[in-house]
Order: sequence, then C-alpha cells, then structure tokens
Amino acid sequence: MPDPLLSIENLTIAFDTERGPIEPVRQLSLAIYPRQTVALVGESGCGKSVTAMAVLRLIPQPPGKYLGGQIKLNGRDLLALPEPEMRKVRGKDIAMIFQEPMTSLNPVFTIGDQITEAVLLHQNVNRRQADQIAEQSLKDVGIADPGQRLREYPHQMSGGMRQRVMIAMALSCQPKLLIADEPTTALDVTIQAQILELLRKLQRERGMSILLITHDLGVVAGNADMVAVMYAGKIVEFASVYDLFDRPQHPYTKGLFRAVPKLGATVARLQTIPGTVPNPANLPSGCKFHPRCAEMNGDALCKNTEPELREVAKKQWGRCHHIEKFTASPITEPMLDKIRE
Repeated sequence: MPDPLLSIENLTIAFDTERGPIEPVRQLSLAIYPRQTVALVGESGCGKSVTAMAVLRLIPQPPGKYLGGQIKLNGRDLLALPEPEMRKVRGKDIAMIFQEPMTSLNPVFTIGDQITEAVLLHQNVNRRQADQIAEQSLKDVGIADPGQRLREYPHQMSGGMRQRVMIAMALSCQPKLLIADEPTTALDVTIQAQILELLRKLQRERGMSILLITHDLGVVAGNADMVAVMYAGKIVEFASVYDLFDRPQHPYTKGLFRAVPKLGATVARLQTIPGTVPNPANLPSGCKFHPRCAEMNGDALCKNTEPELREVAKKQWGRCHHIEKFTASPITEPMLDKIRE
C-alpha cells in the first residue's frame, strides 16, 4: 500500500460567533491515496465544505481557527507552512472547483486572464506560453473554439460552460489533488453527467486524486472509490463504495439510503430521517445522532457517551455503540447498481 497523498489527522476547526465558539469540524481524520476518489457525504451543515476550505487553508482567521490536528500532503504538514509557501501549494499541488461557478469567476476579467493568472504564478512560462496552456486547458475540457472563449467574459457562457472553465482553471497547473465541492450544483442532469464523465476522463489521463464533496448518492455511486459519511462535524462511517452501498452499517447511513427515490416503488412518500441536523452551537450530549436515531433512541449509553470510530467489518469503519446489532439485518438488497441506474 503506498503512502497517502493527503492525510488529515484529528482536525478540529472552530469559529467565534456572537453566541460563543462553535466547532463545525471535530477531530476529523481522513486519507486519500494516489489516483483515488474519496467522496465526503452528508447533509447540509455537517462540515463538508469547511473541511475542503481547511485543506487549502482558506478558513478566514478570525473568526475561524485551527484548534488541533494536521493536514499532510506527501508527508508535509500544510498547517505548519508559512503563508508564502502555502500560496505555492494552492493551485499547483491542490486545486479546487467551487460550488457556484458564476460567483467563483470574476465578472470583470476575461476567461483567458483568469486561467493564465494561475499558470503564470505556478509555472515558469512567459505570457505567450501561458495563453497556449490556457487554450489547451479549455480544449481538454471539451470547449469548442477555445481561442475565442479565452477572450469572453463569464456572463457570455452558460452554467455548464462556466463549470468547464472552472475545471480547466483548476487543472491547468496539473495538480496532484482536485477538491470538487458540489461540482454539479444547479446544473441539469444532462450537463451533470457530462461534467462527471469529464472529471473521470481527466483523472484517468492525469493520474490525480479527487476529494468529491456531495450530498447526491447517485454521484457517489458512479464516481467514488471510498466514501466517508459525515454528521455533526465527524465521520460516522467510512468504507469502499461497494461495501457502503451494499452493507451500510451506521443508522445515519441507512437513513440516507432509505430516503433515496427508487424506480417502481409503490410507497407514496419517501422515508425521511426524523428531526434536523443539530446546531453546532448546541450539540447534543453523547452520540450526536442519538436524538434522530430510529434504532436506539433512548439508550443511556448513546445519550451520555460519544462513540469512537472503529472497524466494524473488514475495511469498514463506523461510529456507533450498537452497530453490531444492526449489521445482521441489512436494510435492502444490494443498492449500488440500482442507484447507478
């Protein structure tokens, strides 16, 4: 087994607010290996995007602060780097596709100016060579007439085209790791499929790793190798995509699968997880999922003691005191192929 490309160890992030400090990410650990796609899944507000921003050290300080942990890229702790060194990492070694391309692209600069800025910063090339790299980047992501597109502004492009520009910008410096934060948000299903296929193609060609942040289990099924399920700032289950979809262990993961619409289903309503995601400023005691857990709600151990993440099956980890009681009774037949359909 090779060493991980990215290793997050016991990362805790806090924000100062008017109501006191909150911790949207708590003691999070995660590893991504070369050429691997790891999906980070969970409801809105669970800490997925904060984790992504923390990897690039884009958490504003203040009000944010790193309370502990390490983020290592090829063994080098990014949290210990001075800011000038960290700027060399952003875009060159780690690149990110943000959720909304219209707000991520600067409306007063051309597409060419925005791509070549990163190329000139991280590569030892002149402006003409940077323009050639930018044009080739647009061509690589399937944009027709890339020379003309370089002279256009973001408002002259559709949502799908802008997302392709964001991918071209992120990949123009050949990063080792791509962080894709909800890369298909607000796109129709046809464009969504094209963007995801494009990411898979570029990953195969360039051998990069991907951290895919999403709440869409269909996207996870078709693109991930490993899946980390996040709830209330911590990972509650971690497994390969096949094991997670065929044998989900944690009650929260099972609840997510029950809420997936199924073709041919006769049930009139989707099965939902009761309650809401807890406010990070007022987390419940013990297991953070216990107020919503349909399996063991009312159990004293769950109410008073927070469980540790432990291996509950071969190469499958879960954070639950009673997880072995649920393992023998899977919620459905194998789901991976069904969701991929």
